Amino acid sequence: MTSPDGTHYVFLRLGASEDNDVQVNTIPLKAETVSISTTKTIPSFDVPFSGMFSGESRTVAFNMGMSSKQISVQGVITDTTIIRRFNSMNPKNFDKSESNPSESSFNDDTVLNPPIVNETITIDMTKEEIAQLIHSNTDGTALQQMQNMNQLIILIDSKVDSRYQYRNSDRSTSLIPFTFAARGYNDTLDNQGATLALSDFPDSATDTGLNGFVQSFSCDFNAEEPAAISFQLEFIVAMTV
Repeated sequence: MTSPDGTHYVFLRLGASEDNDVQVNTIPLKAETVSISTTKTIPSFDVPFSGMFSGESRTVAFNMGMSSKQISVQGVITDTTIIRRFNSMNPKNFDKSESNPSESSFNDDTVLNPPIVNETITIDMTKEEIAQLIHSNTDGTALQQMQNMNQLIILIDSKVDSRYQYRNSDRSTSLIPFTFAARGYNDTLDNQGATLALSDFPDSATDTGLNGFVQSFSCDFNAEEPAAISFQLEFIVAMTV
């Protein structure tokens, strides 16, 4: 089973994406290690006198549904082709000779290199440019929509769909995004007791990945490895506001 672009299985979404196309407004990451951590917070206390007569003390815990989820990705960055779509794809916006797009003489995309095709631009970027782009976006906020890296997509093999049925008649695997969601409708199957499930278990490679924010991104420019830049990214799964 190949990934949507034939090479990558981990993608960092660049924000302001209104569709689930894993190749548009994403950076494909050459991940070598992906570490997923789920830490549950359960307040607990020891019950006074509980072991006085029974000889066995008791501890009471309150499972209040609090967990923190963190993803660590390590790998390398190489020269990469990315596809960008912006809220406005007016050719005037791509004219660097003017400080104000309204003053530009660009009227169509024939003067652009690369051109606008299907409301997107496809551009080759160096590994250094990709690293700079991720650093710049990590430094941005949700107010800068195109810099808001708000989703991490980790494609995994899956045989079993969202309703505990085989995805394919030959029981082969399909790619889906890693998820913390459970299988079943509200209050059914694994979601029994979950009457307001926040997310659906994915059934397609283009379904939503993990929403949250990049907590940190670091990379090493190493002269001994001129073809690649090693990186480490920490992503927190969260509902950002």
